[in-house]
Formats: sequence, structure tokens, C-alpha cells
Amino acid sequence: MKSSARRQAAPKRRSRLLSLLCLGLALLPVAYAFPAAGEAIAQGSRIPVKQVVSQVLKPELSLKPLPSSKSLQEFTSDTISRLSAAVPFTSWKNAGTAYYPLGPGTHSWLVNVLSGEQRIGYLIISATEDGGYSLSEYGAGTTGLPYSLTELRQYVVREALIPSSYSGTAELTALYAPLLPVWKLTLDKQTYYINAVTLEILPWNSAKADAALKAALPSAEVVTTSPGSGWSPMPASLSGGQDDPYADLRWLASSKLKAVDSGNVAVLLSSGRALAYQSPGANDATGAPFMITGYQSWRPSVQGDAKNSHIVIYAATGVKGRRYLPFALLQQTGTLHKLPDAQGKDLAYEVEADAVTMMR
Repeated sequence: MKSSARRQAAPKRRSRLLSLLCLGLALLPVAYAFPAAGEAIAQGSRIPVKQVVSQVLKPELSLKPLPSSKSLQEFTSDTISRLSAAVPFTSWKNAGTAYYPLGPGTHSWLVNVLSGEQRIGYLIISATEDGGYSLSEYGAGTTGLPYSLTELRQYVVREALIPSSYSGTAELTALYAPLLPVWKLTLDKQTYYINAVTLEILPWNSAKADAALKAALPSAEVVTTSPGSGWSPMPASLSGGQDDPYADLRWLASSKLKAVDSGNVAVLLSSGRALAYQSPGANDATGAPFMITGYQSWRPSVQGDAKNSHIVIYAATGVKGRRYLPFALLQQTGTLHKLPDAQGKDLAYEVEADAVTMMR
């Protein structure tokens, strides 16, 4: 009887084993489809992007820091010291710096703010006509900031801009037009201009790139701090509003704001609110559209200083408002629009149909 029972049980065990084997084979692609936390999968491959970038991407994409003048270092040190007095810049105290010239020409510099070897923020400093320096933009954080080499390498792998079989050379250059950080990537005879914030290829040829990067923009109030005088930043204010311009397109039907200044910015960017910036006909040259979800005011260090009689405001943009741009420059190069409250009945949702046309 026992022998008979074993003979009857054997086919059942084989059947269960076959079922488990089939299930395992069925689940195998699913297991590959979900990488470990923090890992992205390279396009057309099952190798994590981080591994591809570190082991496969050749030639290496990098920038070489260069020595900077004493006056530029003093301006940078003074600006970092002032910003580090309040969040989100408190980690900048005693931080290191690395300087990279930004083309075309040497009129601006990218300054990476470093904690050890990790970038924790950046400044873009530009030369002024009188021989001084101005603060073109700045931001704090470890991700989502302009000119991230790590994010650029991941993008290049994901989009397969450099084929795995490529054996030529690559030249990477950091360029800057006010409001628009740009990567120029040249592979033999192929050149890409890449938005260094959103990591999107710009529809530019060399002629359009030269026109965009060398275009003269209207003068706007910016911080021109010098050691011992100038401007002092107030604590940054973030609204927590929508930071994705494509998540809610009702701002397209909103009338443009005539002016934003120190008298109304706090109301316009109160809790949960956001403003949209766009530059019709020139969105690619300004990195638009994007949302404004906060601000930081800079006041004269010495009260009664007639030279610095106005408050300078920088707009917080990007993911979680980590990037700060001159508000006055935004108003001169594009238009600002309110994102209405959820209860707003005067704006229709049909604007999505015209979104592509209006954003060009």
C-alpha cells in the first residue's frame, strides 16, 4: 500500500514542481522590471544606470575647475557667508568651493559649493560693466540643480547619446545665458545643446545657439555684494505650491501680472500658491515655462544707502524651489501668471488644447 501511495504521489509532486517552475519563469521578467531602490535602468538594458555610468560610459564627461581671481573669490566668500546665516543655506558655513568659467567668453562663472566632495549648492556669478560682480542665480541642494554632472551622465546613457560602441572623443562645455544654463556636448561632428536644468535637447544649431547665448538682455536689479557693504539676504520663503508647469495648465488662461515687487510678493506666493513664468516665442532661450514657488529678499546692508534704495527679490523655482533667479529679470524677459485656486470658476480647463501652441 505504501509503495502504491508513493507511486500515486510522485506525479502530483512532479505536477506541482512543473507549476512552480512555470511560475518562476513567468515572474522572471517582472523581477528584472523593478530595480532596487534608487537605481534606474538604462534604456534598452537591464543594467542599472549607475552601473552603466561608472563602468561603460566612455569617454568620461567632466569639467575641470580652474583658478579664479582674488576679487572673484572675495565676492563669492562674502555672498556664501551672508546666505549661510539662514535656511536653506546653513550647511554652507565653512563649505569649500570650485570655480568653472562659463562661456561664451569668460563673463560668468559657475561656483560649486562643496561639503567634502559632495555638491550642496551653486552660485552663478557674472562680471559687470564697471569691473565688479553680480549674483546671476544660486541654489541649495544635492539634486535638481543646474550643471549636475551626475544627472547629465545618467541622461546621456538613458537617451543613448553616446553609443556603447563609440570610440571617438567627447567635448563637454558649460555655457550660460541669463536664466538658461546650457551643456554643449560635441561628439566628433555631432553637437548637442542641452538645457542644463531640465536635461532636454534644445532645438538649436550653432547659429541659433550663438544668437541665444550672446543676446543682450535688459538690465535688471540683482545683488552686487561687496565685502563689508551691499546687500543682506532675508530668510527664504517657500509656498509649497505646484512646481510643475504642466501639472495644472489653467495658468495659460490667466492674465499676465503687471508687476511683482516687495509689496505684493508675499501675498502672491502665500501658502500653497505659485506663479507661472513663460516667455512666448523665446521659451527655449529662457528655459521656460517654469513655476515660481517662493522668493528671497535682499535688503541694503546699510540703511539709508541711496545707491541700494530698493529691495532685490530672487524667485525660487525648480523642484521644491531650490533654484533662485532675479525676479526683475523674469518680468523683463517674459510674463508671470497666477495659478488660480482650485475653486476658481473663471478659468476653463480647455486650455490644454492650446497649450502646445502657446508655449512655443
